[in-house]
Amino acid sequence: MKLLTLCAGLLLMVSACQSVDEVSPSKESGAKVSADKLVGKWNPTYLQKGKSVDAKWETINTLIALPTIEFTADGKFLSDGKPGADCCGWVGNKYSFKDSKITFSDFNYCPNVVCIAIACDGWKVEKIESDTLVVETCFATSKYVRAK
Repeated sequence: MKLLTLCAGLLLMVSACQSVDEVSPSKESGAKVSADKLVGKWNPTYLQKGKSVDAKWETINTLIALPTIEFTADGKFLSDGKPGADCCGWVGNKYSFKDSKITFSDFNYCPNVVCIAIACDGWKVEKIESDTLVVETCFATSKYVRAK
């Protein structure tokens, strides 16, 4: 049960963002895109890659569904329509966005949850287009598609 809770927490961390800045949508196009493109609901694709240099995209198999994440225009971060903060302090209920980085705030404290001690100071947006979001989270890089 603890392992399932830990896995669910790790999967929940795949999300986040708030103020309007700019981010480069991809390495190929050097164009700038307004951060308001981040606002909206994003569905997981179940494609992730590790942080190593030679990591490749892989489809993950999980016993639980990954949550749809949402960035609201007023700076709230939601996971499946509910406040998105996890118990370990990697993802908060609010976000800010600057220089391709999503920084979270308004964290939950859960005294009965054991967390992995890891430094995580936000998510890096690697790519953002009208229908695709790629973010480097605390543990992996994840791909999302905009909810219709």
